[in-house]
Amino acid sequence: MIQQAVILAAGRGTRLGMLTKDRPKSMLPVLGKPIMVRVMDRLRDAGIRRFVVVIGEYDGGVASYLNSSWYPDTEVKFAAQTVATGTVDALTLAAPHIDSPFVLSAVDNITSLDHVKTLIAHFNRNPDQIASLSLLPASPEQIRKSSDVVIREDLIVDIVEKPRQPRGSFASIMLYAFSPDLFDFLPHVQISSRGEREIVSALQLSLQAGRTIGYTVTESRLHLTRELDLLEINRRYLQEGRDAHILSEIPGSVHLIPPVRIDPNVSVGRNAHIGPNVYLETGSTIGQGAILQDTLVLNGASVPAHEVCQGQIVDRNVRISEPQGES
Repeated sequence: MIQQAVILAAGRGTRLGMLTKDRPKSMLPVLGKPIMVRVMDRLRDAGIRRFVVVIGEYDGGVASYLNSSWYPDTEVKFAAQTVATGTVDALTLAAPHIDSPFVLSAVDNITSLDHVKTLIAHFNRNPDQIASLSLLPASPEQIRKSSDVVIREDLIVDIVEKPRQPRGSFASIMLYAFSPDLFDFLPHVQISSRGEREIVSALQLSLQAGRTIGYTVTESRLHLTRELDLLEINRRYLQEGRDAHILSEIPGSVHLIPPVRIDPNVSVGRNAHIGPNVYLETGSTIGQGAILQDTLVLNGASVPAHEVCQGQIVDRNVRISEPQGES
């Protein structure tokens, strides 16, 4: 039975540009919580209470947040991956803390609670399987950036990381349920052409050894791989009514159009227009008369008086705008 989860949170998120200049990808905010915690919340809501988080060498803030600000009914242990050498090495570092079947999730991949429950239930019903994978309907171009699978009679019979010529119509995403038996295959995984030791290679070895792999399908996910994904994830949470709260004192002349989230310790000037789909992170400042729609303002960033922001991420280091017409 699934009792634990491993969260891979050591990546710096270099493809996110200046957003990760001052904090790791795992700590980028989704309506008042780090994205890492949003991933872990899903797993906790599915019944998991024991976690192992693999963090980077300089990610003490991740451990500090979880130890001080997350649920007290959970057990969280940490493993440090000082060099980014792939998911196999990250999982190997977590192995001493694993004593039962577990879920493995990337920190940048959010699926629905229903899918997480379905994945866990599928694995629990099939104890002979070494793994259950999460599959997402995908185009060939999307599969080339993920993992391709071949399915036969409700089982996965082959899996290839970032294939040149996809054979199927599903991508395998970084949310798995695993038997501890997978650890037997990790030492035999070779370094790939991309210079990493990858979980997919361990799954290939298990198939070659005669083990079986099942799967469940999710129709959607939220994935943080580029800067504007952070805006879209926050927008989706706002539109679902998640944590859309006003937690700072604001002038009565401010015009709010829901959904809006304003963290504590945000300064908003008189006559500002905020919303819809706006999230203001702690430590941000909005000048008087500013107009914000479909916008995320991060800690330490300011929007000058009377400025109009639409479809933007406003950071101290950079401004990122959606192409005109997107929302």
